[in-house]
Amino acid sequence: MTDSLRHSIINSDNNRITNPSQLARLKEQLKEAVSSRKKVVRFVHIGDSHIQADMMTRVLRLGLQYRYGNAGRGIVFPWQIANSNGPTDIFSFSNNAWVSGRLSVENNLVTSGICGYGLQSNSANWALEIGSKPERGEEDAFDIVRLFTGKNTGCFNIRYNGTEESEVCMEPKNSFDTAEVTLRVKTNTISLSGKSPDSNAFAFYGVSLEKKKASGVIYHSIGVNGAEFASFNNDPFFFDQIGALNADCYIISLGTNEAQKQNLNVDEFALQVRSMLRNLRRISPNAVFIITTPPPSFLHGVAINPKIRTVTEVLARVSDEEDISLWNFHDIIGGKEGLAMLQSYGFYRPDVIHFNRAGYELQGFMLLSAFLKSTL
Repeated sequence: MTDSLRHSIINSDNNRITNPSQLARLKEQLKEAVSSRKKVVRFVHIGDSHIQADMMTRVLRLGLQYRYGNAGRGIVFPWQIANSNGPTDIFSFSNNAWVSGRLSVENNLVTSGICGYGLQSNSANWALEIGSKPERGEEDAFDIVRLFTGKNTGCFNIRYNGTEESEVCMEPKNSFDTAEVTLRVKTNTISLSGKSPDSNAFAFYGVSLEKKKASGVIYHSIGVNGAEFASFNNDPFFFDQIGALNADCYIISLGTNEAQKQNLNVDEFALQVRSMLRNLRRISPNAVFIITTPPPSFLHGVAINPKIRTVTEVLARVSDEEDISLWNFHDIIGGKEGLAMLQSYGFYRPDVIHFNRAGYELQGFMLLSAFLKSTL
């Protein structure tokens, strides 16, 4: 694809977010982050496997932080320790054996939390390391960590920058209580270690990497392989913890997995969408919402999936009725005609459900362009 064609797709007049007036409060918050250099604006992007790999959301995060300021990398999880894929800029490591859980899987041995995943160590002494890879250096260095460990009690150590060390002791009353630790110097990596409580194994649900004296955007990306709206709605622990992120804007990118079910119940699907909105509004009454529709895709790799159109129509209807914003990616690129075009340029993987990296990055630039049109 030529640069001029890519530019025309990204900046097409059709590439817009509906109900832009709903974003007015967010627009003012972003302006304040630039003018006062004190405001932090928090985005939380929730989705499925299209989001977990952080290809699309990385474009959004870097683009917004370039314009408004970088207030931190946001929520991350030790995906490697859980034997799953994750963003390429985040690494994690442990010598211990951990048991993992995922909210899109039934009958988990481990409860899922804020990242849609959970880890549990049954070792008497546990340790893990997590952080950002060195490519972005100072840009993603952090000096505040907010740890999500559920109802774990007891003390553990945080080591960073080779010689620095802090002790954290927790006596949480609720599963959503977090341990917020201010580090003495900025770092790109932390090592956690401790002893499991006598009565409980140690659980870990994620850590938010933030900056103490910074304004701008924190873009939390929460993607879970195989997830549906119902996967999140059926996991109260997720909603218990996500309120701690204090979201100003939720972006929800789900629906692809529901569309794989050719017996999809339209009324039940709409109910699940409304249920997620209700749960998030209860937690974040002042947040704004943007729902994105999934791209057109194939069913079983052989023909266009007609249920993608059904899912798109439901998301558009619910967004209109709930007075929230919609980025209708499916219709913006032209439905099945758009699929043929994007496929001809090699943006899909062989399953014609997922994009490759270039496809997700194009999607990210399109949403970023549409968002800036609505907020500048």
